[in-house]
Formats: sequence, structure tokens, C-alpha cells
Amino acid sequence: MPARRNGTTPVRDVAKRIKRGRKAYIVPTEKNAHGFVAGESFLERNHLLCFSLLEGLEQLWDQPVCIDLENQNLVASRSDLPKKDGSRVASYTADAKYQLEGGQIGVCESKPSAFVEKHADRHAQAKKVLEKFGMTFFTLTEKRFTPVFISNLENLKKALSPAQKQNSEIAAQKIEFALQRQNCWRTLDLKRVAGLSSADIFFGLAYGLLSADMNELIFSETAHVRAAHGSLDHLKFMEL
Repeated sequence: MPARRNGTTPVRDVAKRIKRGRKAYIVPTEKNAHGFVAGESFLERNHLLCFSLLEGLEQLWDQPVCIDLENQNLVASRSDLPKKDGSRVASYTADAKYQLEGGQIGVCESKPSAFVEKHADRHAQAKKVLEKFGMTFFTLTEKRFTPVFISNLENLKKALSPAQKQNSEIAAQKIEFALQRQNCWRTLDLKRVAGLSSADIFFGLAYGLLSADMNELIFSETAHVRAAHGSLDHLKFMEL
């Protein structure tokens, strides 16, 4: 299990759950100072995975904000919450916080759609407090996170692994040569003509050589990839 830097742990360090025999889902990312973020559920993991790859998102934190709902304030940790009648006041810890290239900061809660209504009042309270501090708030569910989309995200993450750097450079040479012939290829044809593997195609997508719709099957009979000319706009999966 990767370690956090001293003095910079989240409000709730989900990664420590493994020491208590519970699951923690780790997502490596350079967008966090620790080199990773962690989720309590597979749903959270999918959302963090998406954020870690999302073009335009610069920084990402897990379990970052403790909201004092009673006093409409933010505190550094649960231990800093004031007490009322001998007990700590009602609070809420969101699943993720992010910062975009333009400096905007947002907070995201991951919740199965079946439970969104049940937690609507608490989410509304959290949103009100966060807006006081210049942050947006929204809830993400499993909608849009289809098996195909999740699989594509996983393959993009693998393609960006430092261990794959040499393989990605070899693939880039083959892809660039093929794109000199034409800008748009049926994916299966590009693999065959250029002598590429499926992993090579994802190298191209991850590094801005190729573009495709990440919500679709990349290797279906009708799937196409296009020259991206260095753009990563196809990694703008959602508007934040």
C-alpha cells in the first residue's frame, strides 16, 4: 500500500482501511502530491480514475473537506468539529476535490443513483456551505460510467504508466508514419497496416496522436480513430 506524506493526509485516509481488513481502491495520479488517490468503493474508484485522466483538471484530492453542517463552516479534520450537547456537530466529508486549469475548485460526491434522493438534503446543505467558500459541488453516479467507458479509462491509465514509456515511443513512430498516409482510419485497419497492438492504439490516444470517442468500443468493426495533432480534447469526458 502506498504511503502518504507526513502531515498531509486527507480528512479520512481511505487507504488505511486495508489495515483493518477492508478494501481501498487506489488510483495512481500525478495530479495528487502523494502520487495516488483512494476510494472506498468501486464507484468512487471509477470517478477518481476519470478525474485522474480528465483533460483540464490539474489537481485532485480524495476525502479532502470536512464540512461543519451545523455552523456552515469548513474544518481541517473531524477532531476540529465543535461540540453540541457533548457530541460533535453534524458533519459531512466529501469524496473528492479538484482544481481546474483556470483555478476553479469543485467538490464531488460519488453516490449510487438509488441513494441520491435519500441524501439530497445533506448534499444541499454541503453545497450551500461550499459555495460560501467559492467551491462548486455536484454528485456523480454510475450513469455514463458504462463497462465500455470504464475499460477505456483503464487502458488509458495503463498506457500512461512510466513503465510503458519506451513501448509508447515505438508505437508513436508507427502511428505517425501511418497518419502521413491518411488522417482517419478504421481502427482495425490501422492495427493491421501499421503492425500495431491494441495497447499501441491506446498509447496513441493517451499521448494525443489519435482521437476517438471514449464512450464507444475502440476496436469494433465500425470504430474509427483520427489524427489528434497533439490535442487531448477527446479526454474532456465531462464539463465541470
